[in-house]
Amino acid sequence: MKNIYSNKNKRCCSLEHDRLVHQLGACEKESNSSQERHRCYRRAAKVSGRRARQCMQDG
Repeated sequence: MKNIYSNKNKRCCSLEHDRLVHQLGACEKESNSSQERHRCYRRAAKVSGRRARQCMQDG
C-alpha cells in the first residue's frame, strides 16, 4: 500500500515539530508564572497546529 504522505509533507511536519519544541522551550524561559506559561503554551500549540495542517494540505 502506498504511503499517502509525501516526503515533502513529512519534512514539513518534522520542521514544524522542531519549531514547536523550540517555542515551548522559549515559553518555559520567558514566563514568570504558571498562568503566563500556560497561555504561551496554548498560543504556541494553536499556531503550530495551523502550520501543521497547512503542511498536510499542501502535499
